[in-house]
Amino acid sequence: MLNQLIVALLSSGALAGLIFLLRRVTKVQVWDERWHACFVTANQGWFWRRVAWVTQPKLMVGWCFLLAVVQWSTRGWLGALGVLAGLGGANVIGIIIKHTLKRPRPVQHLAHDDGYSFPSGHVLGTTVMTVMLWQLYGPAWWLAGSLLLWWGLVAYSRLTLRAHYPSDVVGAVLLALSWLSWLKWLIQLLGWF
Repeated sequence: MLNQLIVALLSSGALAGLIFLLRRVTKVQVWDERWHACFVTANQGWFWRRVAWVTQPKLMVGWCFLLAVVQWSTRGWLGALGVLAGLGGANVIGIIIKHTLKRPRPVQHLAHDDGYSFPSGHVLGTTVMTVMLWQLYGPAWWLAGSLLLWWGLVAYSRLTLRAHYPSDVVGAVLLALSWLSWLKWLIQLLGWF
């Protein structure tokens, strides 16, 4: 339980620090644009668009409900509730941050990638689902490798499709880790599992 609290505090602090830097230090935007240029390629082909489509936030909610049904059948309603709270809570916090910061997307992003940039909703949902799947079904090496590969493809797709800056991806990961750690700490504190 102490480990969860430590991870929650560290990731929350890092996320708060990143948000502070994005709002107050203009050189961070310059750095972000330079790093972003390293990831952007002329090839925005079907593969990267499919990766982004499968992990779009609306579809990720469907994947989450599917996982919740599996959890309901194997671990009961608390397992299903934990899965739904994991993605649902992260999405709500992500939307609040997006509409508070109002960070514009990178130049030349795809037309259907509307809205604000920070944090990446695709990466947030994928990170939450990856961590939850690992916690529920790990620690097999093949599962870890598959989840890490999938996460990497999603993160890279958001950069190469010009939808997000690198800090948007980092912020999404920090938010996911922070929220899931706080949630797991609370669940353990209440003795639900």
